[in-house]
Amino acid sequence: MKRRTWILLGAGIAILAIGTVWLQMQQRGGESDELPERVLPVVATVMPSPDSGRVTVYGTGAVRPLREVTLAAEVAGRIVWVAEQFVTGGSFRAGDVILRLDSTDYVNAITVARAEVTQRQLDLLRATEEVAVSMEDRVSLQQRTGVEVQIDSTELGSLLLREPQRNAAAAMLRSAQARLSDAEARLDRTRINAPFNGRVRSKNADLGQFVGPGYVVASYYGTDAVEVDVPIAGRDVGLLGDLLTPGARPTHARIIVRSAGGSHEWEGIVHRTEGALTEATRTLNAVVRVHRPYEQRGARPPLLVGTYVGVYLEGRHLDHYFKLPRRVLRESSAVWVVQNGRLISQSVEVLQEVEDTLFVTGGLTSADSVVTSLPEAVVEGMRVRIQDN
Repeated sequence: MKRRTWILLGAGIAILAIGTVWLQMQQRGGESDELPERVLPVVATVMPSPDSGRVTVYGTGAVRPLREVTLAAEVAGRIVWVAEQFVTGGSFRAGDVILRLDSTDYVNAITVARAEVTQRQLDLLRATEEVAVSMEDRVSLQQRTGVEVQIDSTELGSLLLREPQRNAAAAMLRSAQARLSDAEARLDRTRINAPFNGRVRSKNADLGQFVGPGYVVASYYGTDAVEVDVPIAGRDVGLLGDLLTPGARPTHARIIVRSAGGSHEWEGIVHRTEGALTEATRTLNAVVRVHRPYEQRGARPPLLVGTYVGVYLEGRHLDHYFKLPRRVLRESSAVWVVQNGRLISQSVEVLQEVEDTLFVTGGLTSADSVVTSLPEAVVEGMRVRIQDN
């Protein structure tokens, strides 16, 4: 009896629960089972910015001198004079004397060589006069005897006219003149001059030091122009366009230096590309050249060798592409867009990432709402609400 009572009681509770649920559903009627608009996740969006023209290829690199040489002594001697600017960082104009070696021995050598030249000139004059006397003797003999004296062109005949002696004297004079020229050249080499406008990177000798031929006294670099090797990633190489063609016309580039003192800009040209990918990094080096980097303009400082810079290169022309904030890009080269209130993943072709700006083509229109900030958990097709601007 008790068991039947408990069964009936349980059945009654179940019927009551089902009835309660049915009544609630009847009260809700045809209302949607989706979340109310006010509790949907909120996302921030941006509209793609359409553009056309030359794309910008961004890279970084270090400034290096266009010309850099080592200055070495060509003759032996003791350094007897150095320029005041002969210090690390010292500046010289082309042709300026940087240092001088003791020239006493070389001046004496010139004196000896000049004396020898004078002697050889006298020997040649004497030999020439002897040839003339021999010719006169032959003519005089013909006049006295009435017999024509024939002197053939054999070695014996030339010897009778003393022509070999004159030729030997002429050769000795040329040899003496060559030795004089060598002595004068060695004297000139006791002065080490700046080969072009530039600065001393490092010095290895100083006043009073004895140096021999080939001794490196300084490292020296030019300041009229510098270059920047800009590694271009494989994906961006195609954006260089005509720059990849050998002998292509140099194109424009902007060099930016940012520091605590502010941002400064220089104009440069993409002079060339190296024509082959670097095996280790799979990048292509574009070489940017900047003329007059040490010329100060207003508050802009010189573009010093060794400075790490950002470089903006003018790439090829595109008829249509979009610019977006870089933060919208997902790892799979896709972006989130909002269509009909729902999140949709849209694939795009990334042309270039320049600092905080993304250049893309394909998959988007200027009317799309591209998501810039997402809730913590997202799934394809979920309903969202666009944040009011």
